[in-house]
Amino acid sequence: MQMLRNRLADQPFEVIAVNVGEDAQQVKKFLNRLDAGLHYPILLDENMVVTKKWKVRALPTTYVIDAQGQARYIATGERDFDAPELVSMIRALFRSELSDG
Repeated sequence: MQMLRNRLADQPFEVIAVNVGEDAQQVKKFLNRLDAGLHYPILLDENMVVTKKWKVRALPTTYVIDAQGQARYIATGERDFDAPELVSMIRALFRSELSDG
């Protein structure tokens, strides 16, 4: 996800991760073990409030939300966030929003 965020740094795009069920200390331990830092916010959903509200059925689940707050892409399971087809799909959303606006 960090590579995708870096690749789209010139676009109105943000990555927000949601950690489900773990507390801040557990998440911090995990992040400290990573070789590369993550430069996007991580929401802690310790009590699964967000998970229930968004009706997440499996982890990981990815949502791409447009500027109007509508889910335009939902994927369950792991994804290669730097895959050309995923990057192209997100770039197409930018173009679509520019032409709609």
